[in-house]
Amino acid sequence: MLGTYFDYTMYVPIRARQWVKDFRDCMMFSFPTSLVSLRNAGKKVNIHSLYICIAGRSNSHDNNNPNNMEDPKRVLSYEDMLRAIKEPQKVIIDVREPDEVASTGKIPSSINIPLDTIEGTLESMSQEDFRCRFQREKPSTNDELVFYCKSGRRASLAMEKALKLGYKNSKNYLGSWSEWESKRK
Repeated sequence: MLGTYFDYTMYVPIRARQWVKDFRDCMMFSFPTSLVSLRNAGKKVNIHSLYICIAGRSNSHDNNNPNNMEDPKRVLSYEDMLRAIKEPQKVIIDVREPDEVASTGKIPSSINIPLDTIEGTLESMSQEDFRCRFQREKPSTNDELVFYCKSGRRASLAMEKALKLGYKNSKNYLGSWSEWESKRK
């Protein structure tokens, strides 16, 4: 027996919405009794487990815990990005692989630091090496870093890594390249 369907965008947190967008088969949920049923997956789980599955997050409220939901103050919109590309003090970092960037392009003024090298680059690369490689000064822990990728998932991971390294003004363009490309056409 299927319950009433609802639009997931009203009830699912920002990061989970991106996950659901990536997996369009799971866009609608039904609520038979106290269980949640993913219509296409055919699995029944409790609501908390579904939240953890979709959001990949725990229900903690500690702001220093990377298992928190995406802090709205750390999420940039497309309009925010249009302003950010004109502000040279902001460091916009594309965490996709170089071959992805070469095949699709990049957001203006961004630099490419793949996700698997972000910690080493931010933590141990010298100022001089950073300047030679990226033609800009290495950011300080007080500078604003804006991460993006293709869909926002890797950018969230990069932001979490930067926060752990002390880059307290790290942000995530959640729409990432997919949104940028679609709105620039």
